[in-house]
Amino acid sequence: KGAPAGLAAHAHAGLAAHAHAALARGASTRPPVVQRRRASPRMEVEEDSAFGGAQRVESVKAGVIAAVAGGLACALPALVVDGFNVAQWEFDVDTVSLACGLFGLTYRYIVRNDASEMLRQGAIGAFALSRASAAVHVSDSCIPVPLRCEPFGLYLDPSMLAQGAGAVVVGACAFGAAAAAVDYAFGKGWVSKKD
Repeated sequence: KGAPAGLAAHAHAGLAAHAHAALARGASTRPPVVQRRRASPRMEVEEDSAFGGAQRVESVKAGVIAAVAGGLACALPALVVDGFNVAQWEFDVDTVSLACGLFGLTYRYIVRNDASEMLRQGAIGAFALSRASAAVHVSDSCIPVPLRCEPFGLYLDPSMLAQGAGAVVVGACAFGAAAAAVDYAFGKGWVSKKD
C-alpha cells in the first residue's frame, strides 16, 4: 500500500518542481490548450464543392423558381381535370408545386453546361409520367391479381385512361413550365448552372 502512495507523492513533487521551473522562466502554469483535431479531408465540405453551401443556395433558388412556375402553369389545366372541384384542385396544385420544387433541385444538376435537349425533355417526361401514374385511381370495376378491368378485361378501364391522360397534361404543363423558368433564370444569371 505504501508504494503507490509514494509514487503519487513523487509524481506530485516532480510536477511541482516543473511548475516552479516554468515560473522562473516566465512561462504560464496553465495547462496547454488542446487543439481540436480537424476533420479528415473526406469529411470537410468546402464552399465550392459539389454540395457546399454556395451550391446548396443555387439549388434552393432553382427549386423555388420551379415550384412557383409549375404551380402557376398547372392551375388552369388542373381545375379542368379535377372537374372544377376546388378542394381537389387546391390539393393537386399544392402537390404539383412541391413536386416541381424537387424537380427544380434535380433539373439544375441534370442540365449542366453540356446537357443535350433530349436530356432536358427526358427529365420533364420522367417527372410528368411518374406523377401521372401516381394520380390514377383504380376503379371499382377492376379485380386484382392480375389486375383486369371491365368492360374490356384490360389492365386499365376508360376512366383510368382518362385520369392518366389528364394527369399527363397537368404534369407536362407544370414540369415544362418549371424547366422553362429555371432555364430562363440560368440565362439571366439568377441561378448558376452546375458545372
